[in-house]
Order: sequence, then C-alpha cells, then structure tokens
Amino acid sequence: MSIQSIVVPYDFSDCATDALRVAASIAKAAGACIDVVHVYEQMTDFHPENHKLRDDIEGRLDQLPALPFLEGVELKKFMLRQLALTEMFRNERIAQADLIVMGSHGATGLRGIVGSNTQRIVRSAPMPVLVIKHHIEDIAVQDLVFASNFSAQDVEKFDAFRPVIDIWDPKVHLLKVNTPKSFERSEDSHRAIDAFLQRHELRKFTATIYNDLSIEEGILNFARGIDADMIAMATHGRKGFFHVVNGSLTEDIVNHTTFPVLSVKL
Repeated sequence: MSIQSIVVPYDFSDCATDALRVAASIAKAAGACIDVVHVYEQMTDFHPENHKLRDDIEGRLDQLPALPFLEGVELKKFMLRQLALTEMFRNERIAQADLIVMGSHGATGLRGIVGSNTQRIVRSAPMPVLVIKHHIEDIAVQDLVFASNFSAQDVEKFDAFRPVIDIWDPKVHLLKVNTPKSFERSEDSHRAIDAFLQRHELRKFTATIYNDLSIEEGILNFARGIDADMIAMATHGRKGFFHVVNGSLTEDIVNHTTFPVLSVKL
C-alpha cells in the first residue's frame, strides 16, 4: 500500500491552507497527487450571480499552484455544487483517495465549509483522516502516539495507518488508557498489546498502560508528557471510539488538542 492521492477540503481559510501545506509535504514524500475540493452552494445555474460566484471560485482555485509550498506537486481541483462536504465521497475519484488532510480550529469549529464538517468527516470518511490544528511549516513526526484498546478490530485496522506513518518512520508509542469506568487488568492489557506486536512489526516503539480519570485526558496527558508530534486512533464512528465511551472520543480529541490527529473509521 502507498499513498497516491490526497484530498484536501479547501475553503480559502488560513487553517485550510495549513492543511494544504502539510498535504504538500506528504505528497512530495510519497509521490502523491493532491485533490483540492471546494464545496459551494448556488440556487440555479442560469442565475447571473451564480455564474459570477463560480467564476470567482475558479479564479481563486487557479491561483493555488502559485503557493510556494505546492511547487512540484501535482494538483487537481474539484468544485462540488450543492453538496454537503460529507457527500463528496459520491465522487468516484475522491472516494478512492488514500488520505484526507483537513484543517480545524478546535472546539469553536472552522469558518466556512471545513469547520462545521471536520468531525463529520472524521466519523464517516472511508480512508484515514489527518486533522491539522495549526500552522506547521515543515511537518516531521518523530514520536507518534497510537491510542487504542487493542481489540482485534483495532489491531487489524492499524494497517490503514501504515502508509502514512511509514513516511516519517517515527517511534510509535502504543497507549492503552485505564480509567475507573473502563478498568482492565494490566495482564489483559499487556496480552492485547503483545498480540498487536505479533501482527505489526514496529522498528521503534514503546508500550504503556496509563491510568487517568478519562480516556481523553489520559491520551492528551500522555501525549503532552512525551512531547508527541501526532496522535493516531481508530474511531467507531457514531458509536464512539472505545465501546465503553459515549459519543466519539476521536472527535473530542480533535476538538481539545493542538496535536495533529490521524484517525481511521473502523
């Protein structure tokens, strides 16, 4: 498996540009193409104002290749009219992409198309999603936290992360968070992590069982403690991240951290 195409939802905001910059770095490393997707609404094609709107958007998208960080990157531009961003997967090319890179401002959400949909994309995308929270001039990932309950499903799904993770060859910190509400014996947790390591050969890794009051706090506190560069985690979509968590832990992590978050739907 390799990364050949990267989708970047783009609304011309600063944080969408932050995501595009990271996507360009990944595209150069992987030899991938970037598909820039802009979603917009218009009432009818024959309305003069709508023609003006479309022409304006096309003009702004045509200027994107002039951004210095996109030099040498193959770029394709998509304008999707009268579609919600989560419906972009109806487009066959976009549905076959290997990675989505999105910007997000966190709990207050993004301006424009990206912000209100970041969490919905995390929940529904058929491919891995990398959420970028701030300006990163040249992304480098030396320490990556893989937070998991190490169920058989999670262990299998790690394969989806490998093409992205292998770009940077980071040390992978395997993390199981124990909480009062979701307590597991250390022996059982170690056994699950050992099963993971038997399936996935990692050159550089640590394995930690971390105790905290909530899974979200445990992941964030551990990541801060090791000065991580990225958090990776599988999401159970609308069912939440771990079976014991109500709501979506992945979305909470996306909201409340400045770390880039790499997620994939189980």
